[in-house]
Amino acid sequence: MRRHYYSTMAHVRIRSAWVVILLPVLGTLSGCATYHARRLHPEQFYSNFMSRNLNAPATIAFVRKQKVALPANFPASWNAAALVCAGWYYSPAMRVQRDRVAVDRGNLLAAGEAPNPSVSWSPTYAAKSPPGVSPWILGFNFDIPIETAGRRTDRVARAQALEQADIFTLGSIAWKVRRRIYAALTGWESRKRELYLLTRQAHTAAQLQTLIQNRFSAGDLSRPVYTQAVIQRRELQFQVIKVRGRLHQARLALAAAMSVPYRAIRGLAVSGHNFDRLPAISTVAVGRLCRAALVNRMDIQRLLAEYRAAAAELKLQIARQYPNIHLGPGYSFNQGANEFTLGFNMSLPIFNQNGGAIAAADARRRLVGSQLLQEQSRIISRIKRRLAAYRSSLRLWRSARGVRREYRRQLEAARRAAAAGAASSLTVAEAEFSYQTFAIGAIKARFAAAESLESLANALEVPPAVLTRKRKGNAR
Repeated sequence: MRRHYYSTMAHVRIRSAWVVILLPVLGTLSGCATYHARRLHPEQFYSNFMSRNLNAPATIAFVRKQKVALPANFPASWNAAALVCAGWYYSPAMRVQRDRVAVDRGNLLAAGEAPNPSVSWSPTYAAKSPPGVSPWILGFNFDIPIETAGRRTDRVARAQALEQADIFTLGSIAWKVRRRIYAALTGWESRKRELYLLTRQAHTAAQLQTLIQNRFSAGDLSRPVYTQAVIQRRELQFQVIKVRGRLHQARLALAAAMSVPYRAIRGLAVSGHNFDRLPAISTVAVGRLCRAALVNRMDIQRLLAEYRAAAAELKLQIARQYPNIHLGPGYSFNQGANEFTLGFNMSLPIFNQNGGAIAAADARRRLVGSQLLQEQSRIISRIKRRLAAYRSSLRLWRSARGVRREYRRQLEAARRAAAAGAASSLTVAEAEFSYQTFAIGAIKARFAAAESLESLANALEVPPAVLTRKRKGNAR
């Protein structure tokens, strides 16, 4: 009778032990994430790419969400800022970097998680137990890890700094997209104006050839003069064809910078970008902007974030000198006796105190600091070079503008003389041809200055309009 009682009590304790162990396990498994398949379809990329459209509702909604000034009749008309926003929407590099930021956010969550406790259970059956004694030895032990020296805080700080570094990298990529789009727009406008002037000059060359041909037929001019006029006209026709090709290449460059097919920008109306605004060197606050660029540029901010991450890594490695603590409470039913244990476990830092990892982390921090100083030196050198290039191109443009003004006066004088009967129509055509030749050179000089200004703004990572902006305290 007594043996039956002990056997019954043993089975009850076994079931109770199963309940104690399985309930936490089942409760934990109920909150686990599940895998969802997400297939890729690389064969559909071409059709998806060719279907990209600037008038798509998602694109328009994304552009409107950005804090940029849009034309009043948007999306019928686009400006440079709207095109940049559309380029951000379709940029594959920015999409990759956004996913990296998402990975960093997952790593940040993982860094803040506390280590899970573990449980072990090993039932034992004694085959030759005395009569009246339960043959079962049941027990389970917990392992509760306790992190010391602020490890979790250092891990979170490192993950936050790495996330910030990737966010600043995303901003740097966004600026590169903007730079490519503005460069393509400048090239597009430059080729368009050059084509317009070349077309007018080709028309003037045709008139000049007709006038010279009439004088040659009358015997007033020699054949070499007439032949030179024919060659001049054909050279201009060749130049027109070449500039048309360059204009098409500029449109393709704009489409490539925006990551859209060419047909997405075909017939696009762009307004609001002033290519003719070339501020004087004296009005450009280079010193103030250079000091700001050495702190506020995206690559500088990225290196500062990486330095914070390296410092947090060094703190983490120093904290790992000190061992974690493991508490191991347990219970066992040993042949009818209830036994309770309280375990304590820790590693002994005898053979090493994590010195190698600490040295590597300290060297990594010094390396990032050196990279920061190196990048700042490069930025200063780049700003000085581009400022010198802008100064030189601006002087060239002012000189070309003065010479063009003289050619314009010469053309007006020839027209007045022809109206008074003192000059022939051939003289007027030659003066107009000379003026148009130099006008093409002047427009090239102006856009070269505009490209130099944009390069200077890119080195400072500010819009060109900010280059001459005064401080509020100095505004009048």
